[in-house]
Amino acid sequence: MTLVIMSILSLNVIPRFFQLNEYQEKAFFDDTLGAFRYAQKLAIATACNVQVSIANNQYALHRPDAGDRSQCRSTDSSHFTQTVFHPGSSGQSYTGIQPGITITDAVIYFDALGQASNSIEIKLGRKKMTIVSDTGFVYDSSS
Repeated sequence: MTLVIMSILSLNVIPRFFQLNEYQEKAFFDDTLGAFRYAQKLAIATACNVQVSIANNQYALHRPDAGDRSQCRSTDSSHFTQTVFHPGSSGQSYTGIQPGITITDAVIYFDALGQASNSIEIKLGRKKMTIVSDTGFVYDSSS
């Protein structure tokens, strides 16, 4: 019986532990999806636009300078100078990078209504996420 169980494990489970790239891609995809969703919720909560920029295989969240509320509705990249901090950490910026995974470059803004500046499909390795502009809905569209 032990040999049967070991055979099943060696054929099905153990090879998955050596496919590290797939796990890194999935984790980075989930983190990026969460970042977009957090940006939308932060824009609604603060009534101020939040920018999510993707370039060079990394993403980052920014807001306009807190001292000037007149820039809250802006979509001018030069106004987004304040780094958004990750809600689960104290003082770490909400950014992510994963070498070796190709991401579609994009800049998206979420407004006070939770709407996105444009509809877009973002490819992250072999996975895809879609952002719907009218609702700001962000979802996994990989299937």
